[in-house]
Amino acid sequence: MQRRADVPRLGSLEPSARAVVRALLLAGPLSRAELARRLERSPASITKTTQPLLAAGLITEDSASPGESRGRPGVPLVLQAARHRFIGVKVTSDEVFAVRTDAAGLVEASGHRDLADVEQDTVVGQILELVNELREPGEIQALGVGLAGQMSRFDDTVRHNPFLGWDQVPLAGILQRATGIPTVLSEDARALTAGVQWSGPGRGMSDLAVLTVGVGVGLGVVIEDRVLAGPTGKVGRIGHMRVADSGPACERGHRGCASAFLTTAAITHGIGVPRGRTDLDLEAALALADDGDPVALRVFADAGHALGVLIAQLANTLGLPAVILAGDGLGMLAHARPALDAALTERLDPNAARPTVVAFDSGFDEWARGAAVVACQWMLVDPPTDRTDPA
Repeated sequence: MQRRADVPRLGSLEPSARAVVRALLLAGPLSRAELARRLERSPASITKTTQPLLAAGLITEDSASPGESRGRPGVPLVLQAARHRFIGVKVTSDEVFAVRTDAAGLVEASGHRDLADVEQDTVVGQILELVNELREPGEIQALGVGLAGQMSRFDDTVRHNPFLGWDQVPLAGILQRATGIPTVLSEDARALTAGVQWSGPGRGMSDLAVLTVGVGVGLGVVIEDRVLAGPTGKVGRIGHMRVADSGPACERGHRGCASAFLTTAAITHGIGVPRGRTDLDLEAALALADDGDPVALRVFADAGHALGVLIAQLANTLGLPAVILAGDGLGMLAHARPALDAALTERLDPNAARPTVVAFDSGFDEWARGAAVVACQWMLVDPPTDRTDPA
């Protein structure tokens, strides 16, 4: 049997081999003929590329496929994802979550730490504890960290994180020097989107959006199988997009923007202030709506309208066939969904196709899993030539 140590690291493969592995992770198992079609290459070149991968045990032929002889073009190829391990981390303002996954994003183990403060030493120390806890057994090929900010698709520096108060912090290098594991950073909603596409409810979709609501409003976009970041990492900045001509103001004074309606703080403030309450949380706000409280019902309806407007704008401008809703604020849908559907109908261009809207219950472990997927994608798309084999 092929020993784990004999299987090549994903980042050490040639570009053509990495493309095959990525295609198998996105849509596999796939035959050689289908790989040739997807990658726009000749069948002969695919055969040449896959031969060493088969010999190394990185991929195998699906022996369960009936009616095909081994080695024939129609036999599906399968990536041995369990032979490649990654760690993903999600950092919030008061907690750190981490998971160990295989290359397909299957979670093998997880861990969690509370943060006493957001000082750099504290956060780094808790991440290192989790990495040391999760890194055995076997080699970890890369570490991915997802957190709020304006990071590029594969970044090494925390930029403009509003919850930690960090900017221009070279976190990837700090972690890599301490762990010896190649490390990459990503904006957290974009990392969640990568996980959703790789092995979540977006698997098999080439075009989709993940819209998150909770502490903030975030967006990840996939076009033609690629998670978008833009040249400065700012793709998805929709929190202050205007969705109404009037209404409450957000914390920055923008009246009628998405954050003024959709963040948990905006919702609990809108319901709590008329009652003279500052201790209201989302659970209590939902309970009031369950009891028919008119203020709570109106605030949730306004939130649903804002979501519907955002989804319509995504469908109108990008033609996305699916929008997946995620985040810790999704409980609002129990009372917001009718207004969401109505606003989507009203704002959708007559010539645009109505997107499928799916709610995805995503705890913070799911966000960490997305960061692990980003680490795997980094190795397959843009591996660091000087850091693939850390000392």
